[in-house]
Amino acid sequence: MAGWVRVLVGYRPQSSSFTSSHATNHFAFAMFWYITLKNVLGKWTLLFFLWAFSICFAQVYVGVHYPLDVTAGAVIGILIGYLSGKSFNRTYGLL
Repeated sequence: MAGWVRVLVGYRPQSSSFTSSHATNHFAFAMFWYITLKNVLGKWTLLFFLWAFSICFAQVYVGVHYPLDVTAGAVIGILIGYLSGKSFNRTYGLL
């Protein structure tokens, strides 16, 4: 199976990390900004998810993470971003 993996960069983490912290962070930011700015920017807020997806795709493409790593990281990030976005809106709310 390892013969199917194409590694494009020399750097690879020494430890096997199940969830990608890049995916978690970027999807958490994307969901947070989506929740807090969707009333202001409308459908343009979906571009935050395109940005987060492109970061995750790049992690898989260069061989740093497996698809399940970034998928699990994205799910965790979406949950964190949703909860923090809802909390922010309750406390500060832009509109």
